[in-house]
Amino acid sequence: MRLGQDVLSDLPAALAREWVLANGLGGSAAGTAAGAHTRRVHALLTVAEPAGRLTTLLLKLAERLTVAGESYELACNLHADGVVRPHGHLLLEEFRLDPWPVWRYRAGETVIEKSLLPIQWHNAVAVAYRHLAGPDGRLAVSPLVAARDPFALQRQTPEVVGATQGVPGRVRIEIVPGRPALTLWHSGSFIPARLWQRALRYPLDGATAGEACEDAFVPGHVEGAIGPGCALQIVASAEDDLFRALAHEDRLGSPPPKSLAECVAALDHGGRRRHLAWRRAALEGADFTARQAAAAHGGPGEQVALRRKPLVNGTDPWVELLAQALQGGLVQRAHRSSLVPPLAPAGERPGDALRALPGLIALRAFDAAREVLHGALEYLSQGLLPGRFDPGDGTPLYGDPEPALWLVCAGELYARRSEDLEFLRDPLYPALESVMQSYRAGAPHGIRVDADGLLGAGEGARAAKRADLNALWYHALVAIAQLARLIGRKENGAFYLAWAREHQKVVNLTLWDDAVGCLFESLTPEGPVRGLSPSQLLAVSLAPALLPPERAARLLATVERELFTPLGLRASPGDDRVAPAWLGPFISAYLRVHGRSTESQARVGEWLETLRAELERGAHGQVPTSIALVPGPPGDLLLGAPGPPRVDRGAAEARPAARARRGRPSAVRNPAPDADPRGDPAPHLDVAGPFSVVAAAELLRAWIEEVDHTLEPAATPV
Repeated sequence: MRLGQDVLSDLPAALAREWVLANGLGGSAAGTAAGAHTRRVHALLTVAEPAGRLTTLLLKLAERLTVAGESYELACNLHADGVVRPHGHLLLEEFRLDPWPVWRYRAGETVIEKSLLPIQWHNAVAVAYRHLAGPDGRLAVSPLVAARDPFALQRQTPEVVGATQGVPGRVRIEIVPGRPALTLWHSGSFIPARLWQRALRYPLDGATAGEACEDAFVPGHVEGAIGPGCALQIVASAEDDLFRALAHEDRLGSPPPKSLAECVAALDHGGRRRHLAWRRAALEGADFTARQAAAAHGGPGEQVALRRKPLVNGTDPWVELLAQALQGGLVQRAHRSSLVPPLAPAGERPGDALRALPGLIALRAFDAAREVLHGALEYLSQGLLPGRFDPGDGTPLYGDPEPALWLVCAGELYARRSEDLEFLRDPLYPALESVMQSYRAGAPHGIRVDADGLLGAGEGARAAKRADLNALWYHALVAIAQLARLIGRKENGAFYLAWAREHQKVVNLTLWDDAVGCLFESLTPEGPVRGLSPSQLLAVSLAPALLPPERAARLLATVERELFTPLGLRASPGDDRVAPAWLGPFISAYLRVHGRSTESQARVGEWLETLRAELERGAHGQVPTSIALVPGPPGDLLLGAPGPPRVDRGAAEARPAARARRGRPSAVRNPAPDADPRGDPAPHLDVAGPFSVVAAAELLRAWIEEVDHTLEPAATPV
């Protein structure tokens, strides 16, 4: 992404361009092109503690440049009184993600550049300022510090400790007990202070003026000259021994750097090298998988798979974006790996990590996929995987039957694609078979295969045999049958395959709601529960399909009519929010039902282009958990005096009509050329979720494995 002054001087447009970068531990840096924060999750340094608890430590850096006695404020903040101060965005000439955020400011005749680098696998971020042109100056940088949950707010309090240790080039700042301290390394001079920046406002958190505001602590200022050959660097971290650890990892080069500037340059060089290597491997892996898929689909695809010209290359509109989102979700938890989206409010969810694994496998990132699988196996207990981990102390919380079934499905896909039979024989297959046998015999929390052959969960009045769970169970039975055959256990394979066929018959006899054209949501002691949710797509999207062709077509038509939009699927008919994570399964089901015809491929291409255009409006390099189909929080009050909160025009009246339409794609439109630049009638991305590795992975899988890459891309809809 590269933005010029035409966008940056238009504050609503610049604020709409968001970015987020993960550090490989679960922490992140996030913000906007303008530099102002519009959400409480925006911060230059959010750190992850060993168990996963997140703490926002460094909100931002506020800069003042002095040249020949003239002062220029480079910062930009939104305040509770509805105005912007200072107006540093008006001095911005350029913003780009390359691959890290870079801002270029012009203050009179002086041009300086600010760049930000998250330090991979460490709770740290480096910010560098360098002189590009014009007279020399002096730069004062004020850290705005917090110590809170990313979704909370900080208020001014006398409990803040402040700067407790200071030596030349380094200062340690403690905010409140029980939260990590912040250490700043710098190449200037630190001037202690004890100030507060009050009433910072986050309008996209859905509040009006005076709400969703916080106070940031300013412990002092880093000052330094800036000119030709004279730059300023600041490294912020929750790790007191950061540079000792980096040197031990051989990431600073040899001989060791003699200055902070050389350290930051070495980290930047290494980060760019890793970024390019991942990009290259992702494109090559995607192209290989796309060829495999084309050959497997048969027909002209067999010839397409043999052509020398890449099916996926560097101009691909999806692979690089989604591959980077997946890489950002790869995190280290002690000695194991998982997939956790940046700023995940609920912490680590193993089921989501395993649902996302097909995206890594589509890129042929087998090493990363195996590490995620290996990490999940460690927590398998009585056939169950944790539904989530407590982010405070890392305690695994059990009770959800789904994660272990996703483990079986992901394990089969990995073993088949990677041909890693050694890992399959031990430890993978014994662990996966233990899941199947535990569910057969009865696992904790009422999880068991009942006498009628359906998989149920829950006890007493809460007992239910869910349709989506039984679709997943069917797929797991087929998967374990295939794995048994791969390692030469033919009798086991035949047993599980026969079980799968019997289960398929039972589901079609008991869970199909012929009157509505979909599955019952569940069977309970009181009887069948009618309803419709996107998860019913698992009965069609996973191969082989649980439903016969005629029922698969009816279910798909019902889902398309009631839940589908090109931006995602509604959780239930009439909802004003959609989840992009279900687009991948919907695309798989749609193309399968329609025989992968040219017409169906063209429609899928149009839908994906609609979504891509919407994602580019935010351009933060991630796929959100949800997207709103009604106008978002007001942007009008950002630039002028406070006024009454804006009400979504006609929203209350439109919702019954929207529910009556039952999810027609025409309800989602891109803004017309003369639409309000703040997006007022267009849908908006909602980061309150905030991001979804499942959505990124499923879109990536569908794009690589399902879409015909020989077709011309669809034009962007208007």
